[in-house]
Amino acid sequence: MGKPFKGELKMLSETIRWAEQQDVTRLARFLFAENKQIPLVCIGSGGSLSACHYAAQLYQRCNGVMAQAMSPLQLMYSGREIIRGYKLLFLSASGKNKDILNAIKYGVKYNETGMMSLTLRKDNPTEDLLQQYPKVQRWCEDIPSEKDGFLATNSLAATFTLLCKAAEGPEFHVSGFNPLDFELTTRPLNLRLSGIQNFIVLYGAAGEPVACDIESKLTEAALGSALLSDYRNFGHGRHHWFDKRGKNSCIIALVTPVERELAHKTIGCLPTSVPVIYIETELDGPLASIDMLLKAFRFVNDLGEARGIDPGKPGVPGYGRILYNLDYFKLTNRILPAEKTLDVAVLRKLGVAGRDNIPLWEHYSVACQRFVRQLNRGKFTTIAFDYDGTLSAPDRKSRFKNRLCDEIRGALMPLLENGVQIVVATGRGKSVGESFQKSIDQKYWPQIKVGYYNGACLLVLGEEDKLKAWKEQPFDNELKALEEELKQRLPKSCVDYKFEERSLQLSIEGEMTRTESQLVYETCREIIWDKQMEGIRVWRSSHSMDIVVFREVSKLRVIEDPDRTLCIGDYGTVEGNDYEMLTSKFSLSVDCVSKNAESCWNIAPSGMKGLDATLYYLSRLTVSGGIIKCKFSV
Repeated sequence: MGKPFKGELKMLSETIRWAEQQDVTRLARFLFAENKQIPLVCIGSGGSLSACHYAAQLYQRCNGVMAQAMSPLQLMYSGREIIRGYKLLFLSASGKNKDILNAIKYGVKYNETGMMSLTLRKDNPTEDLLQQYPKVQRWCEDIPSEKDGFLATNSLAATFTLLCKAAEGPEFHVSGFNPLDFELTTRPLNLRLSGIQNFIVLYGAAGEPVACDIESKLTEAALGSALLSDYRNFGHGRHHWFDKRGKNSCIIALVTPVERELAHKTIGCLPTSVPVIYIETELDGPLASIDMLLKAFRFVNDLGEARGIDPGKPGVPGYGRILYNLDYFKLTNRILPAEKTLDVAVLRKLGVAGRDNIPLWEHYSVACQRFVRQLNRGKFTTIAFDYDGTLSAPDRKSRFKNRLCDEIRGALMPLLENGVQIVVATGRGKSVGESFQKSIDQKYWPQIKVGYYNGACLLVLGEEDKLKAWKEQPFDNELKALEEELKQRLPKSCVDYKFEERSLQLSIEGEMTRTESQLVYETCREIIWDKQMEGIRVWRSSHSMDIVVFREVSKLRVIEDPDRTLCIGDYGTVEGNDYEMLTSKFSLSVDCVSKNAESCWNIAPSGMKGLDATLYYLSRLTVSGGIIKCKFSV
């Protein structure tokens, strides 16, 4: 099996040009826009693991947040809380190895933060699997070089290039790199590769993913052993190798301008008899990794020629195929045993640290069971929903789609057909009413009310004309004072936010990063405190923040009969705009929860949030004669 390695190298320029031309908007959004304050785990096997190290490095560099590369088995050993709470990026060129498929299955089962898959062959098993799980984002295109030989070459160069373009933006350009133009620099100049068996790879800055790939290729093609170290960790004992085992050993120095002086000083401390191979680049940052990766490919090719082994088709023993296809999925249940829905619900209330306090954990467990029994005894005539993040996905495209998604509409229709009343509490204006009007037959409109601007203006669906008169009321003085003070403390030239004045509500939106949004939120709270603005509060939603005159604006205002209304929202923490509505004793969250043990529980199965959780809750309801009953269990 395999292809001639040198032939693979000749195709790299075309592969990189192809990758440069691809639309990586989805990949860039997942890595560098959505939830970029959350740590990332990148998962891959074999050559793809090198790309995982590169993706983690880019994530840390661009977002200032920790990221880690893991093999699929490492992900499983990391535990449910890592899988649940970290963003997960799955990399696999072919998308067909069992390890990545197993890891994705556990990701789907537990993750509530965000997942994405990147593959380079259409109609692969990963794509087939993820057709069932639309919450997992996907990037998949056919690479022109088709399947790699035995070692990852064109697929790896393409993945590095796609990741780099996602991080660097549309101006990114890497074409022109050609490993066949590269000649190794060595000490001594006449170094014979055939006599070297052990390689100590030293790296810094952009060299780590390349070092990982050198180790992978040398081991997989049986070209030699490789030990990896950054330049300083080498000084903590690893240099001792050359004193005892240095006869057939050599240093590979990965050098960028950032660590050039450190590299030369480090190597200058060693005896001149220690052989050194230099793989250097004049580039900085992410491009330096790609340049050195391609030069490392050339080194692998030269080493293979010296060994008389073609790295692209080295020949593998029969047991290698058995190992590659080993079926072990059932064994991993011992690593990640089944998790009770009750434990998941309590974990969402208390966090991982809550397990350390056994009486506290038991207190909340008992409270959750009591809450579910109470829900199941209830007889409801009305369901009150939040909109963004509960009935609509929070991303901008979904928010402005102006109609309900088919799954949500399909789940609401049986309720309406059986006489149930639906109330929607939203921070938005008439766009929410328009979404319902375009999705629901007009004969059901009298059963639907919308509480616009966080419940300030409650109207039956179809009465949106009355919003105009409400919006023309004078803008509240305290809200105006806060707006002017915020402009002074955070000039709009520094942070891209915009105001929308709505009588009793000041909405703040804009293309802000998570850090900028947090800064605006905390500044608003400080202004309210500093100026002793006792009449207003600031709420956060999944896409904006609203400052409201709280005695006249509350999502609680949409609830006319608390004992007959089931409430469902997504932002139940104390700063969230669903907090008040979800203080009801009959309240469920599809995402964030409060600490109140008597309300605002998220009892959806592990791995569900947002629309998926809403649909799950609705699937557990029965309705007859306008009366809703719950059938939940934990």
